[in-house]
Amino acid sequence: MTKVIFGMTMSLDGFINDADGRISILYPDHQEFGKSEIMQEAIRDTGAVVMGRRTFELAGDPDHYAIDYEFQVPIFVVTHQPPAKKPKENERLSFTFVDDIEEAIQMAKQAAEGRDVAVVGGASIGRQLLRAGLVDELQVGIMPMLLGRGQRLFEELEELPMTLTKTRLIETGARTDLFFAVGPHD
Repeated sequence: MTKVIFGMTMSLDGFINDADGRISILYPDHQEFGKSEIMQEAIRDTGAVVMGRRTFELAGDPDHYAIDYEFQVPIFVVTHQPPAKKPKENERLSFTFVDDIEEAIQMAKQAAEGRDVAVVGGASIGRQLLRAGLVDELQVGIMPMLLGRGQRLFEELEELPMTLTKTRLIETGARTDLFFAVGPHD
């Protein structure tokens, strides 16, 4: 059964980037993490990816996705402004630009063919999906650092009581990943 999984890495005090908006501080072991069992499992189980426009643009050159992006699956980018030139695709990876987040999830679920839909990067898109009740599993990677400032992952969700049930805990190096099944909104 297809699950929609929203995952983010954050500091122990809840920030997904530093005061300057950089995320690299949270990934000091990026190369190692890419080879870890938790990441390899995600790659095996993911049938489609949903991301926001800012996350899509983090690549710099969007053609890089077809060459060396870990998730070689259909990618659905939620944006009101698709790029003028469609990025390179290959036999497994394709791009669809969608301006409605619910439509992006529906299309991704269909493309995933029973595998998971991974929502990568972007606190805003994650919060929108949580508010709409479209997330089945929340994965939070905690890095043992305090940033003090930056963007908080769960900002602006105070009005939504939400039931989470811890399903797994995995430690990879200094990183601790917590997995939660997302229950219905109260």
